[in-house]
Amino acid sequence: MRYAIVTKIFHFESAHHLPGHRGKCAHLHGHSYRLEVTIRGPIKDAPGESDHGMVMDFGDLSCIVKNSVIERLDHRDLNEVTGLHTTAENLAHWIWSELTNHGLPQVLLYRIRLWETESGYVEITKAERG
Repeated sequence: MRYAIVTKIFHFESAHHLPGHRGKCAHLHGHSYRLEVTIRGPIKDAPGESDHGMVMDFGDLSCIVKNSVIERLDHRDLNEVTGLHTTAENLAHWIWSELTNHGLPQVLLYRIRLWETESGYVEITKAERG
């Protein structure tokens, strides 16, 4: 059986703050986030099926990510939406949970990479999920 790793990239704009942080992030501010969702799985051998030769159709992956994450976070206050202490690390774990809770098979989800700035991102895989 052949496998492939598939990544789809998304963007959203959001505000947040980190209460108790000793730096500028304690105050309400915004970021232009870049989210990379990566899946890994077997390439389907199903001649005649729409997803023949794919791990998952890019359109299906996009639909899950947009409905469960992007539409909920874009142009919103992350503290209000998630109820988290909204570090990039915590947000990445929240996104993982939302994706799997909204139909992305846990067995396929391979990596979440969340860019908070142009030069900084957090990455989690199954190993970081514990």
